[in-house]
Amino acid sequence: MPRSAIAIAYWLLVVAMPAGADTAPADHYASDIEKWRQEFDQDVRTGGWLALVARFKVEEGEAAIGSDPKIPMVLPSGPPHLGVLRRSGQTFEFVPAPGVDVTLDGKAASGVMELSTQRPAGRVRAGDISFSVRPVGEDYYALVRDDRNPAITSFKGTTWYPIDPGYRVTATFVRHAQPEKVAVPMTRVDSKETMTSSGDVQFEFAGKTLRLKSFDDEHNLFIMFQDVTTGKETYGGGRFLDAPLPKDGVTVLDFNKAFNPFCAVNYYVICPVVPAENRLPVRIAAGETYTEQH
Repeated sequence: MPRSAIAIAYWLLVVAMPAGADTAPADHYASDIEKWRQEFDQDVRTGGWLALVARFKVEEGEAAIGSDPKIPMVLPSGPPHLGVLRRSGQTFEFVPAPGVDVTLDGKAASGVMELSTQRPAGRVRAGDISFSVRPVGEDYYALVRDDRNPAITSFKGTTWYPIDPGYRVTATFVRHAQPEKVAVPMTRVDSKETMTSSGDVQFEFAGKTLRLKSFDDEHNLFIMFQDVTTGKETYGGGRFLDAPLPKDGVTVLDFNKAFNPFCAVNYYVICPVVPAENRLPVRIAAGETYTEQH
């Protein structure tokens, strides 16, 4: 998934380039990274991450949802009584309040509606307000969006370190004897998501041998990390990185593409927490920086 930059500068490390650094041709490298960062910035703006305005854990039974402050699931805007959300095991239903016009997946709906929990289906909409129920680990949450959330227009854009090819390093993929199922905590909720790790990535940087746990994604290795910049120059929750699937036991980590999780721009987004073993004792001055949005 791509990302954007505020300024482009091409500079070399003051120290010697780390052993294992993969120096892509300089004439195309900076422009490719810049293009990737621009696409990432666009994804933050238009991918729905800034539209989330509420999040509710859905328990067994039923709960009213609407903007009335006296009901269990209080929305920041919209009808005072949108309707009632019901849960029975893994079955979810919504009953709109009398006189409220709603759609389900873009089609006018009324009466008792069964809601899918699989993206992109199961979205209930009333005007600019919509919600869907989605699983997080063994739990379920109602995620509410407002297409006119002021955060969308007030977003100031992503910010980045200058592009530095010294932060593109070759890594060895150290495969586990058996894939590991890891219960990864999520931000701002008690739920954990089970993720699969088939191995670690090991690389040389700043005179140190470093190792990061990676997780399996459909087309990439997914890596979460913290470093010396975390909470100072970069997001306090750490940063994420996608790497190509290993070929002949080797992959490339391009920290110029390290990006903030989307929970950095919106409290209501749920993100995985960086594993304790992925805290690097070095400064990774590459990729996305962090400026709090107001």
